Amino acid sequence: MFSFYRHPIDYDVHPNLKKKLPPEAGASNFLTRLLSDVHTGELGFKELGIAKQVIRQVTITGTRDLMAESLFRIGKYFGWVPVGGMGSKESEEADDATAKVCIEDIVRSAPEERYADHNSPEWEVFYQRNKMDCQLYELARSTWRAQIQTIIPLTLQKKRAGEGEDAEADGKDR
Repeated sequence: MFSFYRHPIDYDVHPNLKKKLPPEAGASNFLTRLLSDVHTGELGFKELGIAKQVIRQVTITGTRDLMAESLFRIGKYFGWVPVGGMGSKESEEADDATAKVCIEDIVRSAPEERYADHNSPEWEVFYQRNKMDCQLYELARSTWRAQIQTIIPLTLQKKRAGEGEDAEADGKDR
């Protein structure tokens, strides 16, 4: 499973996102509530811990501010081949170039992330109501960086398991 995270302030100020979110999204710490499956009432460290565990252990993480790199990494992990690509070892470089161009076209049309003035009174109020979600966003960014070293592309996974193109070629020579 993969997921993308954007700063919690974006959900609060984006005019169209609120229309698409469920009614309980108006409550504070929406993401923490969603990931911990606690939609009403007080949130505590237990719910925050559950949400953190979901981000760290369950998902391939992407962030809105690193959308292009995230999409490319997720595509490599799942072994997605771009339209017109061959999906072979020989075409990997051309396939990657095609994927990057396609991803850049998609990302270019996405709305920009908004940044808040962290010294304003409005930010202080928002942060007090959404402190857990802000922590989750920072954890998602940290997880994204950690996954640079831990996420192994599907082609390499298959090769190591003896199922890739190199393994098939070795089997034919015997």
